Amino acid sequence: MRAILLPRPTLMTAMDIVPPADALQAIVHADPAPYYAELAATRPFFFDAAIGWWVAASAEAVDAVLGSTACHVRPADEPVPKAVAASATGAFFSRLVRQIDEPDHSARKARVMAALGRLDVCTLAGRAQRHARTALPDAASLDAALKTEAHFRVPLATMAQTLLGDHADSPACQADIAAYLAALGPGAGAAAVVQADAAVDRLLRRFTGSPLASGDGRDGDAEIANLAALLAQTYDACAGLLGNCIVALSRHTALTARLRAQPQAVEPFVREVLRRDAPVQNTRRFVAHDVALLGQPLRAGDKILVLLAAANVDGTANPDPLRFDIDRTEPRLWTFGAGTHRCPADALATAIARETVLHLLSLPDVDRWLAGLGEVAYRPSPNARIPSFHA
Repeated sequence: MRAILLPRPTLMTAMDIVPPADALQAIVHADPAPYYAELAATRPFFFDAAIGWWVAASAEAVDAVLGSTACHVRPADEPVPKAVAASATGAFFSRLVRQIDEPDHSARKARVMAALGRLDVCTLAGRAQRHARTALPDAASLDAALKTEAHFRVPLATMAQTLLGDHADSPACQADIAAYLAALGPGAGAAAVVQADAAVDRLLRRFTGSPLASGDGRDGDAEIANLAALLAQTYDACAGLLGNCIVALSRHTALTARLRAQPQAVEPFVREVLRRDAPVQNTRRFVAHDVALLGQPLRAGDKILVLLAAANVDGTANPDPLRFDIDRTEPRLWTFGAGTHRCPADALATAIARETVLHLLSLPDVDRWLAGLGEVAYRPSPNARIPSFHA
């Protein structure tokens, strides 16, 4: 496979220019976009025997899979992860809109969207500004702040206050989310599930009083569970977006002067980071019944790795896809998914990142810090691209 190399303003090591071994390894690669663009152009939908999954890479293939009623979000024989199936954590998981398909999905998602419709994005933006100022007060403290994961804390604290009110205990929420996610990971043992059960119980009790909950008693437990789950989704996805924005600022230092002079350009900058270095790189689908898809016969039980990040850099959807260009005309974006399971938090995530970037650009001497950032590593993850700023 011929790698498409993207010139970058920082020096690349020999390891950087070697393409990832597969789509799962791409998540932690220094720059996976050229690999993804090559897949989208030459292998839009194929079976990867090495990982045992079908892979959807092109924009057309990603749309086809995400729009197919035969492709479900969970395996038919495991609607809830086996480790938590008989637990309170499993009951919580089973209520989540993002983990179910029809017939319950539409009604439940409508209630989640109604709850989010009661949210004031301007108020959320103000909270993001305040948390960014607190967590990232000056350029001299950026190294220490990011090493202690400020890119996780700012979005989570912003969302916790937005969903729970100004007196939300963000550190406690973060600990409970971490315990919940640990029980869903591979190899989670009984002790992890017990800890997750307690964490989920605390989260649900907090969200019972959420100002966004309707309180009308109709499927209230599911509504509360989905608000709590939105906070859990913020944990990785928004941290990845904010971290990738910081990396993009360091790689495209010529943009900083323009972004300061034209603050309205910061949002297109964030959208281009979402496209070119997506914080959520892939999602998964499971074939519920035999179906022909994209000219290929798929069987019930087949698994599909849906490369959202590859669709973003498909040249048929976004011309000259590897160029980082905040002036793109109507860029197309798959980072938040597509179809009925598209993530509803697009505007929220973008606002948090936008306000944090605006704050960073206001810091004296931040340009020198950005110029010295160099390469970063990425946290191991099945789908989230999150920089690790540890030395």
